[in-house]
Amino acid sequence: MRKRRALLVCAIACALLSACAGHPKLQQVDVASPILSRFQGHPVTMHAAVLLPGGYSASSSQKYPVVYWVPAFGGSYHVSRDKIRTWQRAMQASGQDFIVVFLDAAVPSGHSEFADSANNGPWARALTTELIPDIERRFHALATPQARLLAGHSSGGWSVLWLQVTYPTYFGGAWAIAPDPVDFRDFIGPDLTAKGPSNFYRDSNGREYGFVRLRGRDATTLRRYVTREDSNGPGNQIASFDAVFSPRGADGKPEQLFDHRTGAIHPAVERYWVNHYDIARIVASRWPALAVPLRGKLHIFVGSADTFHLERPVRLLATQLAALHSEAEVRIAPGYDHFTIFNYDGGLISHIVAEMTGSLPPAAKGSNVNPHAK
Repeated sequence: MRKRRALLVCAIACALLSACAGHPKLQQVDVASPILSRFQGHPVTMHAAVLLPGGYSASSSQKYPVVYWVPAFGGSYHVSRDKIRTWQRAMQASGQDFIVVFLDAAVPSGHSEFADSANNGPWARALTTELIPDIERRFHALATPQARLLAGHSSGGWSVLWLQVTYPTYFGGAWAIAPDPVDFRDFIGPDLTAKGPSNFYRDSNGREYGFVRLRGRDATTLRRYVTREDSNGPGNQIASFDAVFSPRGADGKPEQLFDHRTGAIHPAVERYWVNHYDIARIVASRWPALAVPLRGKLHIFVGSADTFHLERPVRLLATQLAALHSEAEVRIAPGYDHFTIFNYDGGLISHIVAEMTGSLPPAAKGSNVNPHAK
């Protein structure tokens, strides 16, 4: 979530691009989007990097399930060789090959979250009706809901839960790692569902919300964090949230959730956020229709010491999902933070790939793993 870390990650990814471009099993895909182009009024192209299985052959009739990975805020769809090896080792250990598609979530405002937005445009619709069908046409992909699987980290974690809940019969499961707030009763501090005036910087007793937890203590406050981000210019995390979750203002820009000087939350914008993008609220209000198509499809992992306190909204959602008898998997890993969570259970990607393999119906499985993949 922090802009400096995001920029560093992006710079590293770009530096590694030339090395990754030559990987024999990695292909870049660029798909022109008529849907987004109409919305934006200029040509928009969606990008992705496609990692093919070790034994993949264009001339073979073998088809594969697909994992769609959504990166964190500031992340890139350009992947390092280390990340490629992580996924290859995970597939080798699980005994199942997947096509892994690394999606590009970057937009001028920050991160699209692959949500249909009044400001960024209909990214979810473009993904499900343009990019994914194109991937399935170009490659030997199993074009069935059970074989379309989602995974992502941070903003990408929120994205995959949103996509699974919004398109419950289109995807076969979502594995979210340290997702952005999934229950707006705790949006990195403030309760956006509370009645009456509320403040983004301070609780009802006037105490400032702490933020960026390091070694058990908050390094700053939400107020200071926002002030620092604003001084760095556009494309920061809070502005990215506004672009995804807010209505469009009369000036054509996203309406801000709160006054950045005082922290006072704007009630109309707050209600819009909650009504349209609060995953916990949406799941609860639509549960009679979602119960069957979402059974066993929601998987959430977060550290108990998450750097941005994202374990708190996950706990709230977990309690709700348990009350609904949803069969969702929610794991709060003791002591892990926003980044070390990838080390959970000996390697979270391997854990997730094993679970994905177990979720596949027999017809989608195959013994096609290349034992010599590196």
